Amino acid sequence: MTTHEVKQAISYWTKWANETKQYDIALFKIWIKFEQFISKLFELYATGQSSETGYIPNRRLEFQNEEHLNLFLRGKSKPYIEYWGVIEHLSKHIFVENPFDILVSDATITSSFKEIRAIRNYIAHESGEAKRKLVKSCFSGNDKHFREPNDYLTSRNKTTKNSYYTDYVETISNTVEILIDPRPTTTEG
Repeated sequence: MTTHEVKQAISYWTKWANETKQYDIALFKIWIKFEQFISKLFELYATGQSSETGYIPNRRLEFQNEEHLNLFLRGKSKPYIEYWGVIEHLSKHIFVENPFDILVSDATITSSFKEIRAIRNYIAHESGEAKRKLVKSCFSGNDKHFREPNDYLTSRNKTTKNSYYTDYVETISNTVEILIDPRPTTTEG
């Protein structure tokens, strides 16, 4: 999966949302595409392969192939790999210079993605627990401020003056660009 595919999904679902006014579903679909992207990129990096820009991070642990990596991550009892948790907790031990560090070190990205995941889980499950986490993440823990995800996403962020939907989608788009080549840029002067 490439950044182009993620950006195509963003374009498609944003156009769809503008027509249908269902920004919650659009964000849900974009987030799923982003999760697929990040999972595949993690597999590529962990097995010594490059991103689409040619970037290959140095590894502490060298997995021979995807099967070897999956066996390590799943163990004997897990039916699937929850990549977000793996990336948050294990990537720093797999890579010398963790290309996914921005996901846990950048306050804006970390906060936005925590909120998006809470929205995604509420949309997917509509459980009391999912609502509680959504209220905690997006409404400062105050149940009186709760709004359904679509209403929340179309409201304005007081800091940026954009809709929350726009801010979240921009964060996803910018993050995919950083992840495919997280090396610091240098300026010559």
